Amino acid sequence: MLNQAMHDMRYALRQLRRSPGFTATAVLTLGLGIGVTTAMYSIVRGTLLAPLPYPHAEELVGVGWRHAGEPPSAEQTGETGDLLLANAKSFASIGLADDGPLGQNFSDGRGSATTIRSIHVTSGYLPTLGFAPLLGRTFTREEDTPGAAPTVVLSEKLWRTMLNADHGIVGRVIHINGDPYTVIGVMPSALATVDTPDAWQPMQLSAKTAGYEGDNFQMIARLRPEVSMAQASGELAGLTKAIYQQYPGYAKRGGAGAAPLSERVWPLRDVVVSDARPSLIALSLAVLAVLLMACLNLAGLITARASSRRAEIALRTALGAGRIAVMRLLLLESLLLALCGSVLGIGLAYMVVPMLLASSPIDLPQMNRVVMDLPVSAFAIFVGIATTLIFGLVPALGVFRQSTETQLGASRTAGAGVSQQRMGRVLIVAQVALATVLLSVGALLTNAFLRMRAIPPGVVPEHLYTLQVNLKGARYTSSARSQQFVQSVEEKLRGIPGVAKVATVNGLPLDSGLNDVGYPAGHKELEGTVEARFVTPGYFQAVGTTLLQGRDLSSSDTETSPRVVLINQRAASLWWPGRSAIGEYVFDLDTNTPSRVVGVVADTHVRSIADKVNPASYHAYAQVPDDVMKPINGWFATTFVMRTFESAGNLPIAEAAEASIAEVDAEVPTAKFAAMQSYIDKGVAAPRFFTWLAGGFAGFSLLLTVVGLFGLLSYQVGSRTRELGVRIALGAQRGQVLGLVLGSGLALTAIGLAAGAMGGFAVRGVVASLLSSTIYVNASEAASLLGNEGLAIAIAAFAMLVSAMAASLIPARRAASIEPMEALRNE
Repeated sequence: MLNQAMHDMRYALRQLRRSPGFTATAVLTLGLGIGVTTAMYSIVRGTLLAPLPYPHAEELVGVGWRHAGEPPSAEQTGETGDLLLANAKSFASIGLADDGPLGQNFSDGRGSATTIRSIHVTSGYLPTLGFAPLLGRTFTREEDTPGAAPTVVLSEKLWRTMLNADHGIVGRVIHINGDPYTVIGVMPSALATVDTPDAWQPMQLSAKTAGYEGDNFQMIARLRPEVSMAQASGELAGLTKAIYQQYPGYAKRGGAGAAPLSERVWPLRDVVVSDARPSLIALSLAVLAVLLMACLNLAGLITARASSRRAEIALRTALGAGRIAVMRLLLLESLLLALCGSVLGIGLAYMVVPMLLASSPIDLPQMNRVVMDLPVSAFAIFVGIATTLIFGLVPALGVFRQSTETQLGASRTAGAGVSQQRMGRVLIVAQVALATVLLSVGALLTNAFLRMRAIPPGVVPEHLYTLQVNLKGARYTSSARSQQFVQSVEEKLRGIPGVAKVATVNGLPLDSGLNDVGYPAGHKELEGTVEARFVTPGYFQAVGTTLLQGRDLSSSDTETSPRVVLINQRAASLWWPGRSAIGEYVFDLDTNTPSRVVGVVADTHVRSIADKVNPASYHAYAQVPDDVMKPINGWFATTFVMRTFESAGNLPIAEAAEASIAEVDAEVPTAKFAAMQSYIDKGVAAPRFFTWLAGGFAGFSLLLTVVGLFGLLSYQVGSRTRELGVRIALGAQRGQVLGLVLGSGLALTAIGLAAGAMGGFAVRGVVASLLSSTIYVNASEAASLLGNEGLAIAIAAFAMLVSAMAASLIPARRAASIEPMEALRNE
């Protein structure tokens, strides 16, 4: 038995070596298809499917204050969070945290400072995650009470990198934002995820907490062992009623006709992966389409090869070989192809996964858990064997449906049987349809990317640089102290060679800023979201935003002068349509004191180059009151913008700018130095990434279709040599033969294009949803960026027709060049 198996293996290897073109094409096709599939599987497995890295993670849930039908979330307001912390009984523990880690200034008290990411949490947050501290302990309820002495828990990473893994750190004092904090514990690195902070501080939640009334908090909980998810949902439904009784104003949230908000519970893993899930699912579908293309191509290759070997198979059967023995030979050949393709695919996946993770603009949860390990390799081999057997060996076994006599006779006549020819045509039509869909998706995403690049950002990014710092802690709670720092830094920055203009802003375009509520004086019915920004004189000249009406801010706009504001064009046209806004008044920062409009500036985008422009207000930095300056400094970085002369060239502006900060306050490190263009590039990173991926998938599918069509037509020409020779001998013009073969290829292409066009129209919504989830716009706005799907399908059809013509031309010319006598003599 073993000798027979080795003999069959050697024979299968010889057969594959005798057909190097077929073998190389099949292995490469399999390898590419398996490679991209395995790479995507490893990412999906590590992010969407892997359990969270916490003890008994199945007990962890996220609790969100959401509308019905919205994706899983743990968002809470301070008010709803407070009520749940006090009344929820379904949970063994429950915790609240900031909406995300914020930049803080860390110092060990030895004169040097660096930027870290810290998050405020309630005393129950860290115990809910289930990890015991590596050193010390976590917060007590007393330490989480407003007014308690400041304490901090550090991450193991910060402890090792910044504090030399000092085991005596517990009880020592470090400085965060210049304020002393007592270290009470160190959390282990096992807690680390992609968004893990460097430090945890007690939240000390109260009605005075910044952002208390907004959706600025995240809630997690651990279910009691005897409580199910359904039971917890039932209790939350009752607490929702209590929230509406205590806070009746929540009934207006979401706008007229919107579904009411309610407290909802989800598995924490669903909350963590919620933002990334649509993108990963869409990419997985595209990868599966590419794998299917590879499988169809492989099926066509093996079917054609099996048909060409009918004489060999028939002869073996006639000489006494059983069908099981022949099938065993075909099986061994298929397994060899599958193993070679799988090995190539694993190698490609090892190269592709790091590149995808490094270039992806999607915030992938648990990205550190994406690995190419043994289970992933086993998955690749399984896919290789399964696809080869299903799409390769099964169609090839069609040769056994005919009797030995029929096969021997057919081998001397027309070549492939009707069933094999039909199978080949069906496979080509399916490939053309899939390739058309992928090409149309690529065209839609390319159009969206080009449209986004053409949108004016509202600033002139050339020669514009930004320097961000965090003004936090007790020293920068007052407006006067913050102004003093800003004025001193601006003066030093102006002295740097090559710097032409300098200004300051809290809330840079395409970065982040304050979402406020505002309205024109006397028209509270127009109340809505306003993007509030705080700038120093000369800001608009520095960033290149056009002043459309009125005047800019000046040094005379101080804390003692009447409060003034500039608004953007969107606000002016919405609030005072058809007339000038100069001299009107706006309520936004302070509902008791309005600000007088002195200027109107051009619109700029906030979170994304494609987002809908909201009304925006620009207040004089010197007029920001203390009760506003403290939370603004707490939430947002203070950004210095510097426009350089064109002749500045490669002057070391970054180093000089950072030195200027250190000269003013050594405890305030530079958080980030970047060119303004980088913010614009970040805004189009997602559509650029998806465009490149879609283009790669579409190009690969187009190549496979060309190879498949070329192979099918070449095989048909070879099997019909006698027929074509007779046609020419009976008077058929060579142009007619050329057209016959070309027409056959184009007819199959046209059928596939019709099916693919329907698929192209069907996937538009999926593509719009994918785009909207990554560029901060709704689905309808994303759909408008995609453009007309009819045009995209037309582009795809044109590319497919040109490719089909090229694939069909060589076999057609070979058919037209057949010499009748030579063809008949060979037969």
